[in-house]
Formats: sequence, structure tokens, C-alpha cells
Amino acid sequence: MPEYTTREMIEAIDQTPPVRSFLQRTFFPVSQTHVTEVVEFDVRKGKRIMAPLVSPRKGGKVITRQGFKTNRFTTPKIAPERVLTIDDISKRAIGENIYSRRTPAEREDELLTRDITDLEASIDRRKEWMCRQILFDGKLIVVIESEGVDVQVDFGFQNIIVLGDDEQWNNADVDALIPFRKERKKIIKECGIAPNMMIFSSDVIQDFMKNPSVMKSMDVLNMKNVVIEPRVVDPSLTFYGRIAELDMDIYTYDEWFLNDDGEEEPIIPLGTVLMAHSTGEGQIEYGLITQMEDKKWQSYEAEIVPKVWVDETDEVKKIRLTSRPLPRPLDVASWAVFYVKKG
Repeated sequence: MPEYTTREMIEAIDQTPPVRSFLQRTFFPVSQTHVTEVVEFDVRKGKRIMAPLVSPRKGGKVITRQGFKTNRFTTPKIAPERVLTIDDISKRAIGENIYSRRTPAEREDELLTRDITDLEASIDRRKEWMCRQILFDGKLIVVIESEGVDVQVDFGFQNIIVLGDDEQWNNADVDALIPFRKERKKIIKECGIAPNMMIFSSDVIQDFMKNPSVMKSMDVLNMKNVVIEPRVVDPSLTFYGRIAELDMDIYTYDEWFLNDDGEEEPIIPLGTVLMAHSTGEGQIEYGLITQMEDKKWQSYEAEIVPKVWVDETDEVKKIRLTSRPLPRPLDVASWAVFYVKKG
């Protein structure tokens, strides 16, 4: 692999199509880099103030400016790395011809390129997990004392609705649309923007579609309030239909990840429904990345910064990708999470 500078490798990574994930792409589509590890952003809560009526003989009446709150957070650090040893470049790779004459240098180039791709994909999966945590909990809490990790970010999200036993969709007398109508109106009142999509976990979508009130809405002649026409958007994303009166599209998102304990979890928590805006709920802030190069500290304002170095004592080459992302919502009152089934 040619010896590129850090700047050149950053440009190469920026030009590589990312392994984009649905939650990040849909709800945090915009990114912003910063010149510090700590990011600050202002949140203003809009109010519907009408212009005052005044006497024809008076000039006007002063309207006070609306206040705002400044949030300050340290961006979490992600830094996966790989080690390349002499054994890695001396043995043939998987699928390589047993009689291959490829040199160790050629194998090194291929392995390092593949490692960069793998490390970048692992960062994308962590960012997707971060977006999940913000959307469903409104916070990032990760404390691993043995690793010196202490990430505690709380945006104060409160729009969590837990359906009671008498509101379960498998009850014939329950109108499954009532909580959605109520929360949609609340969000419009508080934010002025109507959510237009819902992401169901796979274990609740069937209960919703089989609910008598939903089935009745599908059967009403010519009204077509609820239209169920499932189609696969991609292997993990399925469009199920539309609720006309709520202007709401219905999806399921079947993707999984390995948590920090090595256990597999679904991206969309079981028993939940996410109501949000398809135009996005926020953006990803990237903090400044500082690392040692040629015995000097170098800082980069970028989303991902690579580093390749050699440990001649142990005869290994290492590659690391570092990123400091923090998904942040623009308005924590603009989406809602429904817990349909008790986990």
C-alpha cells in the first residue's frame, strides 16, 4: 500500500460510499464537523406569537425575542484498529490460488485496503446504534470503568407512551389508531411540524394490522383510510402501507447488531413503534480529532481520521480509524416512541 499522508487518506475515505444505515440516513442525514472535541449548539423553542393589534395613531408594539438554551457535550470517541503481522502477508489469503506467486507487499496492500473498509463499516454500525439510542431513549449512556469509558449524554426526551393492558391491539374493543392520533396532534401543537412515518418492530406489526379498528378502516368503501400494500424496499426495510388520516407511512426495519456484551439485538427494540419525520430529526456533530504523528500532535476537523504506523520492535503494522460522532436532535419534542408490548 503506498505511503499516503493522513490528509490524502481522509480524502480517499470521504470519496468512498459509506455503509449507510436506515436510521442515520433518514433521521440524522446532515453532518457538521467542529474544531473542538466539545460541541455547543443552541435550541430555541418556538411559540406561536401573533402580531399585536395597535391603534392607527400609534407606531407599533414591541414583541420580545424568544429565548434559547445552549447545550454543551463532549463528543464520544470511536477508534477501531487492526494489526498486520508478517504471518498475515506471508500466507495466502482466503480464495487465493494455492500456487499463487503474489508477493507479501501485494498482500499487504490488499489487507490494508480491506481493513480500512471493515473499520469504517464498524464505525457506521456504532453510529447507527447511537442514532437508535437517541431516538428511543433520548440519551447515550455508556460507562465501562475497566476501559475508562464514560459517555453520558441526555437530551431530555419525554415523548414515551406505554400502552396499558386495556389498550393492547389484540383486544377487539381497542381502537389502535387513538394513541397515534393523540400524539400526532401533540407534536404538531408543540413543534408545528407533523410526523409522517412510523417504524414498527416486527413483533407488533401483525397485531396492528389485525386490530378490528384497522381492518374496518381498510374495508370502508372508497375511503381507504388505511391501505396495506406491503413491498420490500431493501432486504431489511419493508414498506407496509399508509394511514391516510394521519398522513403516515408504515415501515418495519429488520436489522440487528452485536451489543457490547456480545449479544445480538434488533435495531428497533421489540414491542415498539417510532413516530417521526422522514425529513430528519437532527444531525450528527463530529468533534475534533487529535493524534500523534511523527512525534507531534496533529489535529483534524473531519468525520473519520485514519492513522497507519509501524511498531518495528514487535514487527507489526497498525491501522486505526478515529471518529467523534454525536447524533443530536433539533427538537426532542418532534417525535414519539410507543411501547406496545411489555418486554
